[in-house]
Amino acid sequence: MPILSCMLRGIRSISPVLSRKTTRLPIPSRRYSYQHPQLRMANIVGDPQDFFSYTSGRWVWNERQQLQERYREFDILEIQKIAIESSSSGSCVRMEKVGEGSYNKSFKLTMGNGKTVVARIPNPNAGPTFLTTASEVATMDFLRTILCLPVPKVLAWNSAVDSTNRVGAEYIIMEYAPGKNLADVWTDMDLECKVQTMEDIVAIQHKFLSLKFSEYGCLFYKENAPPGSHPAIVEGGNRFSIGPIVDAASWSKERGDMEIDRGPWASAVDYIQAFALREIAWIQKHAIPRSSNDPLFVSHSQNDPAEHVSLLQRYLSVAPHLIPQEEGILGSFLWHPDLRTPNIFVDNSGHITSIIDWQSTSAGPLFLEGRHPHFLDYNGDLILELPDDFKQLDENTQRAVEGKVTNSILLYLYEKYTAERNPLLSRVFQYPNGKTLTDPIRFVGNTWDGDILSLWESLIRIQKKWSSLDRTVECPIDFSPEEIRKHYEDSEGWNEVQDFWDALSGIMSRDGWTSHATYDQAVSIYSQIQAETAPHSSHDV
Repeated sequence: MPILSCMLRGIRSISPVLSRKTTRLPIPSRRYSYQHPQLRMANIVGDPQDFFSYTSGRWVWNERQQLQERYREFDILEIQKIAIESSSSGSCVRMEKVGEGSYNKSFKLTMGNGKTVVARIPNPNAGPTFLTTASEVATMDFLRTILCLPVPKVLAWNSAVDSTNRVGAEYIIMEYAPGKNLADVWTDMDLECKVQTMEDIVAIQHKFLSLKFSEYGCLFYKENAPPGSHPAIVEGGNRFSIGPIVDAASWSKERGDMEIDRGPWASAVDYIQAFALREIAWIQKHAIPRSSNDPLFVSHSQNDPAEHVSLLQRYLSVAPHLIPQEEGILGSFLWHPDLRTPNIFVDNSGHITSIIDWQSTSAGPLFLEGRHPHFLDYNGDLILELPDDFKQLDENTQRAVEGKVTNSILLYLYEKYTAERNPLLSRVFQYPNGKTLTDPIRFVGNTWDGDILSLWESLIRIQKKWSSLDRTVECPIDFSPEEIRKHYEDSEGWNEVQDFWDALSGIMSRDGWTSHATYDQAVSIYSQIQAETAPHSSHDV
């Protein structure tokens, strides 16, 4: 693939970083009431305009669009007033932005009486208006009151985007999560504390598994559930309904205006086919191929809408046979979508005190949701004790060995405790050919903006391993030798793509995001690649 080769060559030959002044792109503002004379600006930490904007990094291309998707104005004074009222406080003495991701901004508000709350404002790209916030609030309430999980209590919220909402944007005000963020302390925690955190994870997953739903979808309060939702009758009340999923992938770009199936689903087959049907509908109407001179051009198969539609239709033919034959692991359970250390808080002993970021949480098939928490997963050899010659090793090697032993012990105990306390989840981990069966489902929802080759590879693997999958029918997909040969040719180019992005690790991500510190370097690299490979590229820096 000559273009990618040029890209790699461009990185290797990159000249010294060009000096470039960093400027903020102007975005029209309605100038909300942070200018209100009653609001003391000392309450605001930083520039109030930064409360509306994404400030954690930049993009080398399409920056204006990326920033616009993350720009949300709101009335700062009103959010403070509501925080004061909902926390039974007399005044707000400090407000600061404490975190932002691709879909939300979070603010810490400190009251005059010492209480602290968090205000969370979704970005325009977070998902469907009203539904995203309404589902998150209902889910957090369900988790706290029905499953008794350590989830912040919602103090106030509004998912309306009309004149009834004084803030002018959807918001959630919730309790401040007690404890320390696990991302900040995990590395330095001793093994005993890490084991305690792991045991708490097992206990929390046990509570997830204690309640099975009859359908797949997102939770809502009954009174504001969207059309097509159905009651979710559970012990402790019938205040909840199961409705459509609200994840950003199902609503992004033009998908939000399309009539596509977002659930709820009673059938696992319907659930896993819906993602492919959604992408087929979108690709046929809205996919725009790149120019072959575009620096981001990967392969002809990746760039051909008809190729995507054809492969997705093949996926649909085999999808019913990807469903596990063990009924129990098809069950619909709530599951945290991103159980990583930044979303977990612990006390000094390692006990979990709070879990945050429940946006887009849904009840889905356990065989797809059930997986090791990221920070407990370990792919190396299990080493459960230090080697005999440990004391003779140099300091760096000792540290590396200790890390492997710690990771091995945590994984071993997690799987042991899971088998004892959550046998249904353990069966997901041990299900024969589980990865082979689930990989196509995981890859099917983002072939155009992501990667078609992963879906190709996973379906070819299904065909090759069909006889070992214990199915009673012939394999419904039949890739010809020529198609497989072409796939492997494209895969060679795919490897060059991986080399390209590996070379840019820490400088620029696949969507062009870069930190403020590396922005000038990323722009210089991309500009040089543009000059070498795409003199007429549509991606302007």
